[in-house]
Amino acid sequence: MTQQTSLPFGRTDITVEELEQLVDTEEAATQAEKGGVNDAKNQIEDFITYIPNLLNWLEEHGRSYSWRETNDPWKVYLAEILLQRTQGDAVEKIYSDVVQRFPDPKALNQASEEEIREAVHSLGFVNHRQRTLEEVGRIFIQEFDGEIPDFIEDLKKPWRVGDYSARATQLFARGKPMSLVDSNFARVIGRVLGYEMPQQPHKSDDVYALLDALTPTDPDVARSFNLAILDLGALVCTPNSPDCESCPISATCQYYQSTKSEGQ
Repeated sequence: MTQQTSLPFGRTDITVEELEQLVDTEEAATQAEKGGVNDAKNQIEDFITYIPNLLNWLEEHGRSYSWRETNDPWKVYLAEILLQRTQGDAVEKIYSDVVQRFPDPKALNQASEEEIREAVHSLGFVNHRQRTLEEVGRIFIQEFDGEIPDFIEDLKKPWRVGDYSARATQLFARGKPMSLVDSNFARVIGRVLGYEMPQQPHKSDDVYALLDALTPTDPDVARSFNLAILDLGALVCTPNSPDCESCPISATCQYYQSTKSEGQ
């Protein structure tokens, strides 16, 4: 059963006391220590105190995308495939057209190769995306009677659909609290906590264990927490020249503290 959440951002007004009941602080500290975080327990607790600031920032600055306005599993899943290795603004330009062309797995399964290529050609990686979408249509029709499966491993059956897309579908469409790991998420959490991110964080069980522990167990807050980290990484905590002065959690960020001290 789908857990309804507040669209588009989830719950953004919450107290530290409430968050402390929703986050597994001890497990997060244990996992943070594995990643070389100094004084991990205090660092995690300090980070939690700034999450309300982060969620308030999301309410004011969060990115507006069509797929954030729905909890339809098909529309969310389709968006996540289009978003692979692609900027959200580029996907926004074609998203409504793609949804109209392929309103369900049956329509996608019946589409020709050329129709699929035409729909997604502006995003690049056309061959990869075409193959993924073809497999989505075929597998969801043949194995799930046209329904969107409700298990991570089933959502990952089509070619090149990984944990991120599957987890994002469960989180944003079905309200299942779980963490997401992409480059934005890894960068923000790595910098804030001083966590030594591995080369491929999305393949690390330890990274998932840390982020699952940090993700609030309330579906509405899990949504806002994940979106806030994703948008912060895209808009503020960028790979090069992050805008630390406008960051709502810079006061608890190890990266910011170290760069600030270096500049003194």
